[in-house]
Amino acid sequence: MSDTKDFQRVQRTGVIFFMVRTKRFQHIMDVLGARRITKPVSWLLLYLMPVAAAIAFYLFLTELGIYLSPRGHLVATNVRTINILANIGIPGINPYIPIVYGWIALVVALVVHEGAHGVISRSLNIPVKSSGLVFLLFVPIGAFVEPDDAAMRSAKARDSLRVLGGGPGVNLIVGAVSLLLLVGVVSTMVPVSNGVFIETVYANSPAASRGLQYGDFITAVNGAPITSPQAISNSSWYKPGNVVNMTILRSGKTIQLLNVKLNSSGYLIGIGEGDLGSIVSKYSSITLGGMVQYACIPTLPFCQSVVPFSDQLEGFYTSPLGAVLPAVANLLFWVYFLNFSLAIINALPIWPFDGGQAFQIGVKALAKDRLTESGVQNITIIATLAVAAILLVVILGPYVGIF
Repeated sequence: MSDTKDFQRVQRTGVIFFMVRTKRFQHIMDVLGARRITKPVSWLLLYLMPVAAAIAFYLFLTELGIYLSPRGHLVATNVRTINILANIGIPGINPYIPIVYGWIALVVALVVHEGAHGVISRSLNIPVKSSGLVFLLFVPIGAFVEPDDAAMRSAKARDSLRVLGGGPGVNLIVGAVSLLLLVGVVSTMVPVSNGVFIETVYANSPAASRGLQYGDFITAVNGAPITSPQAISNSSWYKPGNVVNMTILRSGKTIQLLNVKLNSSGYLIGIGEGDLGSIVSKYSSITLGGMVQYACIPTLPFCQSVVPFSDQLEGFYTSPLGAVLPAVANLLFWVYFLNFSLAIINALPIWPFDGGQAFQIGVKALAKDRLTESGVQNITIIATLAVAAILLVVILGPYVGIF
């Protein structure tokens, strides 16, 4: 009976979306909010919100600078090859976010985001009107927490700001932890064998007719091990008209390609630089350069051959994690990616995002009654429109021909 009373009501918010309100989450928020560590953590999360906003500004302004540079048109042309829906971080709508990994990661991001708002609200004695889960039919896709609006308006600015900063701040922390765990997982990956990738197989070439494919991994030619691109290009057998036998690794399976005739088209031009080990070494480096590597989304076609845990390279590595390696690595990637994305977007001074509400509270607090409510709102609207304009230009510019 107590479980039934926990659930207050089911509210339909669309054709297939439902909100389930429950008291149980409020009890959890009360317990966590009463912990002594919660208030100090709330300050940390608040300080992280402008950090997240600064990262967002840096990324978008850097991208805008690239578009305005001499190579901007070429970059914009390449961006147009990516589906515009890639800018929406929702699995099933964004074609590059896998459904299962993306759904789990999105639920994690929204639950910790909303949960942080609720826990900090209760630690500061700000009531929470309601909380619960959001369902797509019968599948949970997120959560919500609604601090009391009147209590938020009457609270001290520093308290309201801490409540608002909790969501983006905790997303940034969860994203950073997931990324570090992913780096640790990648560092355990060892190539199944040394060799080189095939990045290009020309159509109608003898190699293509014998079955050589993009993404194949040459491990030996005529029985001689191949450990680098130079071992191929400098070999005596690499001449038009020669017939060779190749040992190929494809999706973890060894395949023999017999009597492959080389011709003058140079179908092996474009063999990837470095072997699997060098790819892992780049991704397992805990440096700024190493972290930047993780901006390459493993499901994008042009990232497939450079991300060690992408589908293209699955089966080319072994690890103490064994068969669960791809699942663990990909889940950690999407938890990192969606938490990081939610943190930096939500921290921007755009109403009604957390950053926009915090901006309005900050302006009001700094003005100290020198501005009317409408004046504070006007400044918030101007900031919202300015930042939103930058985002729209950067996101939509390549697709509408601005660049």
